[in-house]
Amino acid sequence: MCGACGGARGPAAWEDVLAGAGPAQRAARAAATGRLLTGGRLRVTPWRGGYLLTTATGAARPVASLGELWAAARPPVPAPGGRRWCRAPAPAVWDPQAAAAWLAAAARAGTVTAAELPAGGVVEFAPEGTARAVPAPELARVGVRGPDPEAALAGLLAFAARP
Repeated sequence: MCGACGGARGPAAWEDVLAGAGPAQRAARAAATGRLLTGGRLRVTPWRGGYLLTTATGAARPVASLGELWAAARPPVPAPGGRRWCRAPAPAVWDPQAAAAWLAAAARAGTVTAAELPAGGVVEFAPEGTARAVPAPELARVGVRGPDPEAALAGLLAFAARP
Protein backbone atom coordinates (compact mmCIF):
# COMPACT_ATOMS: atom_id res chain seq x y z
CA MET A 1 0.00 0.00 0.00
CA CYS A 2 1.26 3.44 -0.85
CA GLY A 3 2.12 5.36 2.32
CA ALA A 4 1.41 8.71 0.72
CA CYS A 5 -2.06 8.08 -0.65
CA GLY A 6 -3.19 4.80 0.90
CA GLY A 7 -3.85 3.36 -2.56
CA ALA A 8 -3.15 -0.26 -3.33
CA ARG A 9 -0.25 -1.14 -5.62
CA GLY A 10 0.54 -4.35 -7.40
CA PRO A 11 -1.82 -7.19 -8.31
CA ALA A 12 -5.34 -7.28 -6.95
CA ALA A 13 -5.92 -9.07 -3.67
CA TRP A 14 -7.33 -12.59 -4.01
CA GLU A 15 -10.59 -11.59 -2.30
CA ASP A 16 -11.12 -8.82 -4.89
CA VAL A 17 -10.53 -11.29 -7.74
CA LEU A 18 -12.82 -14.01 -6.38
CA ALA A 19 -15.45 -12.06 -4.42
CA GLY A 20 -15.56 -8.63 -6.08
CA ALA A 21 -13.66 -5.38 -5.62
CA GLY A 22 -16.48 -2.86 -5.28
CA PRO A 23 -17.10 -0.70 -2.22
CA ALA A 24 -20.16 -2.73 -1.19
CA GLN A 25 -18.24 -6.02 -1.37
CA ARG A 26 -15.32 -4.58 0.61
CA ALA A 27 -17.72 -3.17 3.24
CA ALA A 28 -19.38 -6.58 3.57
CA ARG A 29 -15.97 -8.27 4.01
CA ALA A 30 -14.98 -5.69 6.64
CA ALA A 31 -18.21 -6.37 8.54
CA ALA A 32 -17.70 -10.14 8.33
CA THR A 33 -14.10 -9.77 9.51
CA GLY A 34 -15.35 -7.72 12.45
CA ARG A 35 -17.54 -10.68 13.46
CA LEU A 36 -14.39 -12.84 13.57
CA LEU A 37 -12.38 -10.38 15.66
CA THR A 38 -13.46 -11.06 19.22
CA GLY A 39 -12.80 -9.03 22.32
CA GLY A 40 -13.55 -5.61 20.84
CA ARG A 41 -9.88 -4.63 20.65
CA LEU A 42 -9.83 -4.22 16.88
CA ARG A 43 -12.23 -2.69 14.37
CA VAL A 44 -12.17 -3.08 10.58
CA THR A 45 -13.61 -0.62 8.10
CA PRO A 46 -13.30 -0.40 4.31
CA TRP A 47 -10.81 2.24 3.23
CA ARG A 48 -9.36 3.44 -0.13
CA GLY A 49 -9.15 0.13 -1.93
CA GLY A 50 -8.34 -1.85 1.23
CA TYR A 51 -9.21 -1.82 4.90
CA LEU A 52 -8.43 0.25 7.97
CA LEU A 53 -7.56 -1.73 11.10
CA THR A 54 -8.17 0.39 14.22
CA THR A 55 -7.22 -0.54 17.80
CA ALA A 56 -9.17 0.29 20.95
CA THR A 57 -6.74 3.20 21.56
CA GLY A 58 -7.52 4.70 18.16
CA ALA A 59 -4.29 3.75 16.42
CA ALA A 60 -5.12 2.96 12.80
CA ARG A 61 -3.24 1.01 10.16
CA PRO A 62 -4.25 0.84 6.49
CA VAL A 63 -3.91 -2.59 4.89
CA ALA A 64 -4.41 -3.58 1.26
CA SER A 65 -5.86 -7.07 1.71
CA LEU A 66 -7.40 -9.50 4.16
CA GLY A 67 -4.06 -11.31 4.30
CA GLU A 68 -2.30 -8.13 5.45
CA LEU A 69 -5.14 -7.43 7.86
CA TRP A 70 -4.82 -10.81 9.58
CA ALA A 71 -1.03 -10.53 9.60
CA ALA A 72 -1.41 -7.27 11.53
CA ALA A 73 -4.16 -8.59 13.81
CA ARG A 74 -2.90 -12.06 14.76
CA PRO A 75 0.46 -13.78 15.16
CA PRO A 76 1.15 -16.57 12.66
CA VAL A 77 0.40 -20.16 13.54
CA PRO A 78 2.55 -22.84 11.93
CA ALA A 79 0.43 -25.07 9.71
CA PRO A 80 0.53 -28.74 10.73
CA GLY A 81 1.13 -31.47 8.16
CA GLY A 82 -1.55 -33.22 6.13
CA ARG A 83 -3.14 -31.49 3.20
CA ARG A 84 -6.38 -33.12 2.18
CA TRP A 85 -9.38 -31.70 0.36
CA CYS A 86 -12.97 -31.82 1.54
CA ARG A 87 -15.73 -30.69 -0.79
CA ALA A 88 -19.49 -30.25 -0.56
CA PRO A 89 -22.17 -29.11 -3.00
CA ALA A 90 -22.37 -25.35 -3.31
CA PRO A 91 -24.92 -24.00 -0.85
CA ALA A 92 -28.07 -22.45 -2.29
CA VAL A 93 -27.62 -19.43 0.00
CA TRP A 94 -24.01 -18.24 0.15
CA ASP A 95 -22.28 -15.02 1.24
CA PRO A 96 -19.00 -14.78 -0.72
CA GLN A 97 -17.82 -11.78 1.33
CA ALA A 98 -18.23 -13.65 4.63
CA ALA A 99 -16.54 -16.67 3.04
CA ALA A 100 -13.54 -14.53 2.01
CA ALA A 101 -13.24 -13.06 5.52
CA TRP A 102 -13.45 -16.51 7.14
CA LEU A 103 -10.93 -18.05 4.73
CA ALA A 104 -8.38 -15.27 5.33
CA ALA A 105 -8.63 -15.84 9.09
CA ALA A 106 -8.44 -19.64 8.70
CA ALA A 107 -5.39 -19.34 6.44
CA ARG A 108 -3.66 -17.18 9.05
CA ALA A 109 -4.54 -19.76 11.74
CA GLY A 110 -3.07 -22.56 9.61
CA THR A 111 -6.33 -24.49 9.24
CA VAL A 112 -6.81 -23.86 5.50
CA THR A 113 -4.16 -23.93 2.76
CA ALA A 114 -6.48 -23.61 -0.27
CA ALA A 115 -10.15 -23.19 -1.09
CA GLU A 116 -12.52 -23.60 -4.02
CA LEU A 117 -15.35 -21.08 -4.10
CA PRO A 118 -18.60 -21.70 -5.97
CA ALA A 119 -18.76 -18.39 -7.80
CA GLY A 120 -15.12 -17.55 -8.24
CA GLY A 121 -12.36 -20.10 -8.48
CA VAL A 122 -9.50 -21.34 -6.36
CA VAL A 123 -7.31 -19.50 -3.86
CA GLU A 124 -4.06 -20.98 -2.57
CA PHE A 125 -2.51 -19.66 0.64
CA ALA A 126 1.28 -19.77 1.03
CA PRO A 127 2.90 -20.36 4.44
CA GLU A 128 4.43 -16.87 4.46
CA GLY A 129 0.95 -15.30 4.25
CA THR A 130 0.60 -14.52 0.56
CA ALA A 131 -2.27 -15.85 -1.50
CA ARG A 132 -2.85 -16.54 -5.18
CA ALA A 133 -6.27 -16.51 -6.81
CA VAL A 134 -7.06 -18.54 -9.89
CA PRO A 135 -10.42 -17.48 -11.35
CA ALA A 136 -12.44 -20.35 -12.78
CA PRO A 137 -15.91 -20.91 -14.17
CA GLU A 138 -18.64 -21.21 -11.59
CA LEU A 139 -18.18 -24.37 -9.56
CA ALA A 140 -21.02 -26.56 -8.29
CA ARG A 141 -19.13 -27.13 -5.05
CA VAL A 142 -17.19 -25.46 -2.27
CA GLY A 143 -14.04 -27.03 -0.90
CA VAL A 144 -11.11 -26.49 1.43
CA ARG A 145 -7.69 -28.08 1.76
CA GLY A 146 -5.92 -28.34 5.08
CA PRO A 147 -4.94 -30.59 7.96
CA ASP A 148 -8.59 -31.13 9.09
CA PRO A 149 -10.63 -30.16 6.03
CA GLU A 150 -13.92 -31.59 7.30
CA ALA A 151 -13.91 -29.29 10.34
CA ALA A 152 -12.71 -26.34 8.25
CA LEU A 153 -15.43 -26.86 5.64
CA ALA A 154 -18.10 -27.08 8.34
CA GLY A 155 -16.83 -23.83 9.87
CA LEU A 156 -16.77 -22.08 6.51
CA LEU A 157 -20.27 -23.21 5.57
CA ALA A 158 -21.66 -22.18 8.97
CA PHE A 159 -20.07 -18.72 8.82
CA ALA A 160 -20.87 -17.97 5.17
CA ALA A 161 -24.51 -19.11 5.27
CA ARG A 162 -26.89 -16.23 4.75
CA PRO A 163 -29.64 -16.06 7.36
